[in-house]
Amino acid sequence: MAPTSYRPEPAAAWPQGTPPALRAALAALLLATAPSAQSAAFSVGAGGGAYHGTIDLGCDDLEINGPLDAAGATFTGVGHVRIGAAGSIAAAGARIELGAGWHNAAGLGGLSGAGSTVALVNRCSNGGTTDITGSTTFSNLSAAQAGQTIRLAAGSEQQVNGTLTLSDVALQGQAGTAFLTLLPGGVQQIGTVTVAGVDASRGQRLSPSGQNGPGGGSAPGWFAPPSAQTVVAVPTVGEWGVVLLSALAGLLGARQLRHRHHARVR
Repeated sequence: MAPTSYRPEPAAAWPQGTPPALRAALAALLLATAPSAQSAAFSVGAGGGAYHGTIDLGCDDLEINGPLDAAGATFTGVGHVRIGAAGSIAAAGARIELGAGWHNAAGLGGLSGAGSTVALVNRCSNGGTTDITGSTTFSNLSAAQAGQTIRLAAGSEQQVNGTLTLSDVALQGQAGTAFLTLLPGGVQQIGTVTVAGVDASRGQRLSPSGQNGPGGGSAPGWFAPPSAQTVVAVPTVGEWGVVLLSALAGLLGARQLRHRHHARVR
């Protein structure tokens, strides 16, 4: 029977005298051999662990407080992903589908692994809203379900070095400007989006052929840049040109004086 809860045992739970190397090996074995599961929780303690299977958390949270080797794993039905300050996910080729929030207190090193995908989906979201706090470098980041609102914490920066997919979603910086950066070499697949308070100017321009959706606001680095104003050059003349113009003005003046003189004589 599939387990209803999956929580790797902390080191303190092992029998006294168990060698540390054996504890780590047994914890990794427990995680790696767990079957696909409909689970109520998944947490990793400071001792870390490994998991390479498929698990549905049923909208519970993925709590990472130590190093987790999750290469090739699939996590679906995740409510919140919470990466503690000492946590990390090595997620090469993995997929994580979450709804309520992504919270990374470990900084840009909290997630690593080429080919991993973090997908923000409506399932398990808070009324269609997903909150993102902390700064993370994603391989692939996707939010493409109509009606989603992605709220990014002010000052945070979400970097993407693979594919950034956005469609029919709203992105909002919360209580200040947040940053979304598509790094050089990254690919964008962006449809209709509404952006307010999310700055993309640190990386590639996002949706350069699109336009901000209704209700959008500040969006540096997004959409087509403002059209350059047409500037008409004013012709200038050099020093000899000034002399020539002065001479022509003098000749015209003299001609007018002669005309006036002849008119009085007549």
